[in-house]
Amino acid sequence: MSQMRNDCVFFCPIRVRYGEVDQQGVVYNGNYVVYTDVAFEEFLRSKGYPYRKLVNEYASEVCHKKATFEYISSAFEGDMLEVGVRVVKVGNRSFTLGFEIYRQGEEDPLVTSEIVYVGYDTQKRSSRPITELMRKLLGA
Repeated sequence: MSQMRNDCVFFCPIRVRYGEVDQQGVVYNGNYVVYTDVAFEEFLRSKGYPYRKLVNEYASEVCHKKATFEYISSAFEGDMLEVGVRVVKVGNRSFTLGFEIYRQGEEDPLVTSEIVYVGYDTQKRSSRPITELMRKLLGA
């Protein structure tokens, strides 16, 4: 198993659907952002905190500040993907997650990504420190 795969704390399965590909059956690159968002949301759900519950109970969200993607190979319509999530860094007002997207059963990633998230207060509409609960969910 590759070291990157070993570093992942969660994997989310995703099947590539017809509407996510171009005429050649290749996943449109913008959909990889959606796949990482789905994986992050499912990671939180696996810890007992669906994202909407965090928003409703804590008036707190997180927003993308910076996202980088490296496209190594293509995924195709019908592929089963595994989106790995790893915690890179947890700070006071932000945290960074790494994502690796694999075709099921393969060791080399198709796409790698890092996304910096910042805390956001939904009532004040401004940035805020990330909540202690989020820090706990991230293992910090």
